[in-house]
Amino acid sequence: MRALDQGYSFDFIEGEMWEKSPFSVWDFIQQRKRWLQGILLVVHSRAVPLRTKWLLGVACYSWVVLPLVTSKVLLAAFFPLPCPAAMNALFAFVEGMNLYMYIFGVLKSFSVYRFGVLRFFLCICGTLLIIPFTLVIENIAVIWGVFGRKHKFYIVNKEFHHSPVIIA
Repeated sequence: MRALDQGYSFDFIEGEMWEKSPFSVWDFIQQRKRWLQGILLVVHSRAVPLRTKWLLGVACYSWVVLPLVTSKVLLAAFFPLPCPAAMNALFAFVEGMNLYMYIFGVLKSFSVYRFGVLRFFLCICGTLLIIPFTLVIENIAVIWGVFGRKHKFYIVNKEFHHSPVIIA
């Protein structure tokens, strides 16, 4: 962010990066919590001018209010109450922002070149099917990230040890 403020520009590099995702739901929650807390530190840093980080702040606080928006959507299905138009517009923006970031991440994670068209399509469909599960996990991570203990860095263990396989 400081380099961006000094006039440097950044872009995506075409290519493939192989990365290990967290192996457990616990690690996934911890990873998301760590990301949220790290982004909040950047957004609140005095070392980075507001003109450089305001878009990151919008994205971050769209993430922070996700539990509020999720509860509003769920409660509205059971208890439809009138809501001011400005609040509905704000909630729609937050929902749209989170959906955009999710879709952006999915598209950057899978490659037609690496998977082929059929496997790519199946990965995208699978990712869309797990949105409700992911939404629950994201809400837990956000609540924990905002109200939980700060400045404790949880390292996600990505080492996978194979058990010996015995073939009879």
